[in-house]
Amino acid sequence: MKRQTQGKAGLSDFTNKVVSVSIAGEDDGRCLEHPHWETQGGRLFLVGTVPGGASSNNWCGGIPSAVAWDAVTDYLVFDSAKHYLERVRVYERSSRKK
Repeated sequence: MKRQTQGKAGLSDFTNKVVSVSIAGEDDGRCLEHPHWETQGGRLFLVGTVPGGASSNNWCGGIPSAVAWDAVTDYLVFDSAKHYLERVRVYERSSRKK
């Protein structure tokens, strides 16, 4: 696994990646393409775009999305939207077998 590079503030550089985050208290994760860091209202957010195919019926594909970093419990980093969707298909195949 490649290590993420870190910027001046010690935050990972996810600019050309897709990041799937799990949020405390929510069952479904969120996926952000080409995310970057922003401070809004004194809180740190990971801001990106929802990749096409990453939501049910693709209802929010291409829409900007922001996740408060202090609400994130864990995250996965993918090289691209294509890589993310390939891994989702692997998950769906294994879920159907159960």
